[in-house]
Amino acid sequence: MELRDYLNVIRARKWVIIQAVVIVTITAIVVSLLQPAVFEGQAKVLISDRDTGAAILGTAISDLTSQPERGLQTQVQLMQLRPLAENTIRKLGLKEKPEDLLKNITVSAVGQTNIVTITTRAGDSRMASMIANTMADEFVAWSREYKRESIKAAADEVDARLEQSKQELLELGRRISAQGKSDELSAELAIATGSYTTLAGQLEELRIQEQLEVGSGRVVSPAVVTDEKVEPSPKRNGALGLAVGLIFGLGMAFFYEYLDNTIKSSEEAEKVYGAPVLGLIPAEKYDKDEKRRLTLITHSGTPAAEAYRVLRNSLDFINFEHNIKTLLVTSAAPAEGKSTVAANLAAGLAQAGKKVVLLSCDFRRPTTQQFFQVNTMIGLSDVLTGANSLKSALQRSGELANLLVLTSGKLPPNPSELLGSDKMHALIKELEEWADWVIVDSPPLLAVADGAAVARWVDGVLIVTKGGMSTRDAGKKATEMLGQVGARIIGTVVWGLESTPGGGGYGYYGGKGYKGYYYYADYYSNVPADGRSAKHGKVAAIPSAQTQQHIYIPPTSPGRKFAEAVGKVLTGVLAALVVIVIVLLVVYFLDQAMGWGIITSALG
Repeated sequence: MELRDYLNVIRARKWVIIQAVVIVTITAIVVSLLQPAVFEGQAKVLISDRDTGAAILGTAISDLTSQPERGLQTQVQLMQLRPLAENTIRKLGLKEKPEDLLKNITVSAVGQTNIVTITTRAGDSRMASMIANTMADEFVAWSREYKRESIKAAADEVDARLEQSKQELLELGRRISAQGKSDELSAELAIATGSYTTLAGQLEELRIQEQLEVGSGRVVSPAVVTDEKVEPSPKRNGALGLAVGLIFGLGMAFFYEYLDNTIKSSEEAEKVYGAPVLGLIPAEKYDKDEKRRLTLITHSGTPAAEAYRVLRNSLDFINFEHNIKTLLVTSAAPAEGKSTVAANLAAGLAQAGKKVVLLSCDFRRPTTQQFFQVNTMIGLSDVLTGANSLKSALQRSGELANLLVLTSGKLPPNPSELLGSDKMHALIKELEEWADWVIVDSPPLLAVADGAAVARWVDGVLIVTKGGMSTRDAGKKATEMLGQVGARIIGTVVWGLESTPGGGGYGYYGGKGYKGYYYYADYYSNVPADGRSAKHGKVAAIPSAQTQQHIYIPPTSPGRKFAEAVGKVLTGVLAALVVIVIVLLVVYFLDQAMGWGIITSALG
């Protein structure tokens, strides 16, 4: 798909996108307004990087090891220990479990520093600050005790060495008393005395340091009470809802597009039918009680009339060898505008000075008389059965002297047999001798077998498809049917295009849907099906005195069915959400204005 195709999809499915954006955004705002207030308390702790006991003993060991980041993260994890939470709960008299308290506490390092932030959330600003400060104090106290234990361990070791040094001094004193003073004993005594003095000094220093130790953490910024709420944030949630709704709406729009099995562009029409698009006919607004319209005569200055002239010129262009005189105008499915196109094309050719015969082969639901001032008392069926001659059945169209109309006549019991007979072939050949063009209007190909029956006798077939309504599956099936009888598709016409927003031409989207392939429902209303499931279509029997003719009525494609079902469900869900959101908004504002306390009670 090109950028233009994506824009067309967005323009076509704009209401899906708008609904999603509005619903999600309003829902996010309403939920924000209904949420209880949440406050934050934030305390900052400075982490030291030195083991005091080891430093006093002369060993420079970093408390954060050779990897400062790792050591700092260790301290971050220590701040989230369960014992600290238990002490906090006990001191503040909270009635929640330690794990629940820890869920509302976030501990994180600040950048590349040794500062750690303890952030707590609570429904009360004062309590949030108290929890943050208590957690920080508990960590500092725990860290202090831990450090003091380290110093005490060092002091105990020094004390043991001091006792050993003392015993050595006593032993030297006994030796001197027994042996007398000598240079060797004097030297040993001096060394022992110096060691004893050093150890005694270190022990005294450790005892003092043990009392002065504050731990590896120090509160540098205690949490303060603030009335600023961090949750809910209607503006932020509304903006987030807007973004999520837009993404969701776009996703649904393209999901619908993926499941949509209709022909939505001239490229798709050419690909499905294997023939060029000769005309793009815009939709027309009919007057009240007006079912059909001969646009080239009654509304000759409209864009639709001009589009029919373009179709006529395109037809002349591809018929430069003049090897096409009989043209079958048909469609794959009902309600795609084939009779309207056939009548206006015949009128356009007649206006251009061509001798034209419009031949109606629609024995099921004829509409030719609705375009021209002709009657259906005598027509094609009467000529084929020998009841009347061709000359007596042909009728003048009134304003167009070069146009003759042969209506369908009486409805026969065996239409397909008549249209596929040699008499029909001979009749078309006879009309070709007088006319420059013979335009044949037949029923839809997939509704009944009549169109395929007469297609074998014409020089070319013009397929009419309704923009945004005709399905690819129906088009492919119709193409296969025509190929089986040896018919040649010379072109396609896209009919009923809706004007695009801003008046910039015509697009393939919009318009009302049709009720599937049951084109002749009235004709077969009393005819039972043979039992096929809806998955495989239906076979209806046409009552006939001579034979029982069966026609295939194909089913709607699974993708289209699923898309329609999903669309209905989502539309219902969105409508329900709109109602719920409106009700909640009304209740909220009334509750705030009247002071009923409904929202507070509902939230417990």
